[in-house]
Amino acid sequence: MGSDIAAYDYCAFILLCIIVVYYFRTSVHGTNRVRIMAMIVVLTMAASVFDATRVRFASIREVSDIRFFAVNFGYLLLISSIPFMYLLYIVATTDTWHKLTKFKIEIVLCTIPMAVNVAILALNWTYPIAFEIGPDRTLTRHWGYYMIFFIFMLYGLIALAFLKKNVYNVDRKRYYVLLAPIIMVTVGLVIGVLARGHHVVCFSVAVCVLALVLINRRVEDSIDIVTGMHTYKVFAEDMYTNFSTGKQMEIILINITNFKYAMRMVGYDSMLGMMAPVSAEILRIMRKYHAQFMCYYNGDGKFAVELSRKNFTYAHEIAEEISNSIRQNIRMEISDFELEINTCLVRCPDDISDVSALFMLISDLDLAEATGRVLSAESITGTKEFTMKKEMSTIIDRALANHYFSVFYQPIYDTKTGKFSSAEALLRLRDPKYGYISPQLFIPLAEKSGAIHAIGSFVLEEVVKFIASDDFKQLGVDYIEINLSVMQCLRSNLADEIIDLTRKYKVPPSKINLEITETASGYSQSKLNTNISKLTENGFTVSLDDFGTGYSNLMRIAQLPLNIVKLDRAFVLMEESGGNHIIIKNLIRMLKDMNLRVLVEGIETEEMVESFTQMGVDEIQGFYYSRPLTKSAYLRFLKENGA
Repeated sequence: MGSDIAAYDYCAFILLCIIVVYYFRTSVHGTNRVRIMAMIVVLTMAASVFDATRVRFASIREVSDIRFFAVNFGYLLLISSIPFMYLLYIVATTDTWHKLTKFKIEIVLCTIPMAVNVAILALNWTYPIAFEIGPDRTLTRHWGYYMIFFIFMLYGLIALAFLKKNVYNVDRKRYYVLLAPIIMVTVGLVIGVLARGHHVVCFSVAVCVLALVLINRRVEDSIDIVTGMHTYKVFAEDMYTNFSTGKQMEIILINITNFKYAMRMVGYDSMLGMMAPVSAEILRIMRKYHAQFMCYYNGDGKFAVELSRKNFTYAHEIAEEISNSIRQNIRMEISDFELEINTCLVRCPDDISDVSALFMLISDLDLAEATGRVLSAESITGTKEFTMKKEMSTIIDRALANHYFSVFYQPIYDTKTGKFSSAEALLRLRDPKYGYISPQLFIPLAEKSGAIHAIGSFVLEEVVKFIASDDFKQLGVDYIEINLSVMQCLRSNLADEIIDLTRKYKVPPSKINLEITETASGYSQSKLNTNISKLTENGFTVSLDDFGTGYSNLMRIAQLPLNIVKLDRAFVLMEESGGNHIIIKNLIRMLKDMNLRVLVEGIETEEMVESFTQMGVDEIQGFYYSRPLTKSAYLRFLKENGA
């Protein structure tokens, strides 16, 4: 029987040795979670040794009673400490230490049961209230013994209550992962108390530790293999939990603002390899300050360091040293090229109160000027633009519900007929709170949120209704151009929606020209081609907007069923500089040889009108003729200028 009992402890010890090799070699050191898990493993390994030893001593008569008593004492002390440590592990894993500081009475109450356990075992040396060694090495259990295991289960109930209150509503997956060990160990404990021949407590704890290691987070999902830091996925999960539980945080954000540009110069592999010394420099400085921290690599040269509360005082000093150290010690392979670093200290929730705003700040940090100083989050979040971006979802919903969106029209001049035979429909937003908001601000955010589909449908219907009106028919305008966003172009039912609209309002498809951007032409070719082909087959014309600024090449233009190519204002600036006239002239000739009409936009001077007219462009658009106009102003413009 003795050897059978000891076998559980041997298995537990071997299993824990495997865990030590696997877990602690692949975990990010320096975190409270790892430290506490290390303590649980050490306690369990020691408890299994003491348990195996007492089994062995029970069959050796030469061993004194005092030694046998001591190993039993050591086993009970070690095993009774594990549930208390697991409660601390739960707090560390859920990162809710900040909540404990608000409830000091609760902290004291949680430590009392552990103190009772220690007192019972200490008193047992003088008076047998827990156990005593009887004749023939029999272990006689008293009320104190059962009290120790009652307290063991009490900590399980406390841990369960803590999980239910602080984790269940935030992260149910983590809740069930942390709940499983409580159930498993409780079952092992009941078996150990009721079936004295089967002491499986240490083994059940070892199995639970293994389950936590394997289930809680797979290494490949949580650790970036290049930097050794936690991944963006872990950062997002941790920040969501921290904001949900109201944790106070100080986060150092480090963005290499020219990461993508540098990557194009030296290649992806070389730039990715540089992230290892950058992360090593960050970790070196954190160790220098003996800081407790969590480090994350969020991709594209973006790092984040969350400091523990005791390091808040030195946060700005740490941020400055990290910024200076990276600039001074990290060198690229290309001479005369330096990494541009923006470092920002964020205090949450004072500077940032939610996860979406934090991610927006990380993105906007790339746009700030790299001055070498540590930026305060307030210098970015305090701007009107950041506030608008943060509230953009509400602004867009408000605009759609209350008709704050409007369609303006910018006349387009036909160089052959000398008339304003078409116009481009442009969306404008005037919010009652923020006033005019640039499309460059709200369109990208609308594409990310999905609101662009509702906005696009609004523009399509407004323009089609305008074309169907009697006022429009009297003017003899050839067509109106409507911009299609990237996300619209990827919708499988886009063509059907536009065709149904023209049928609903009895508008000839030839009156509508649909603009796709070069950026859109670089996305899913199959969906884009399907939509464009179906639209052109039904009589719509298509133009490529912003040519020269995106991804398209001449081969791509030849493949798309295009009618018009719009030259971006960048070509106007090239022509004004006087150094690229031959390139522009031959480009226009080549496009016209492909039977494409050529429109140039962004014209503001008479000299540029004459220059591009001589080079053979078909249409001209720009402030020289008119700014975008409201519908009524556009109608007056055409009447005054002889449409």
